[in-house]
Amino acid sequence: MFPINNLRGIEVQESELKEKHVVVFLLVKPSDENSQSIIEHFNYYHHRAGKYCSIYPVGYSRSMFGFYPDVQKIRGVDHEEWEYSDRCFIDFCDELKERLAGWQYSGEPELIILQNRLTDSEESFLDFTNCNYIDINYGLEHGYIDSFQRFMERLLVACQSEVESHEALGRANVMRLKPRNVLISAIETAPKLPKPIKKILGDRLFYKSSRGTAARGL
Repeated sequence: MFPINNLRGIEVQESELKEKHVVVFLLVKPSDENSQSIIEHFNYYHHRAGKYCSIYPVGYSRSMFGFYPDVQKIRGVDHEEWEYSDRCFIDFCDELKERLAGWQYSGEPELIILQNRLTDSEESFLDFTNCNYIDINYGLEHGYIDSFQRFMERLLVACQSEVESHEALGRANVMRLKPRNVLISAIETAPKLPKPIKKILGDRLFYKSSRGTAARGL
């Protein structure tokens, strides 16, 4: 769980991480209904994710450095004081719209799942070419997600399994991870699903995939 307030900062962070892993953007505002039950798990998610998953909560930073006048304080990882800004959240969403063709923020909590890219070229250290995203509240309302906390636990387990399966082949740094497989695994292992997984992934109000636009280097 890394509080970085824009995509460039995230790309710098990812350039310093050497292992291939899953990347998750978590879109949840403190004003969202039941958001505190998510925010209070930030510390746990950070440590649970380990090397297998980088989680970036959109709109949050260790410090906004006075750039945004609407900041509010929250407790972050290891009792750090973080700041959140709606204006920063909106700016970040505008950046994402430029990278993700057809993506539009729903107004409620979402997860965007992609992977990092290990590269010395001028390409981005974030791989947007096969990005998946879900509407959390819609999934809860329709029984696709039993609870956000249980879903996140399964998602983080799936991230670990996906990365370790590549490591076992000895080619973890050259083979592409499959964020879709991670998401499917997290959904399929729910106790009771109201529909077959194929129909759930066909519900475009819940799940979408997007081929992101080419990203420029740092």
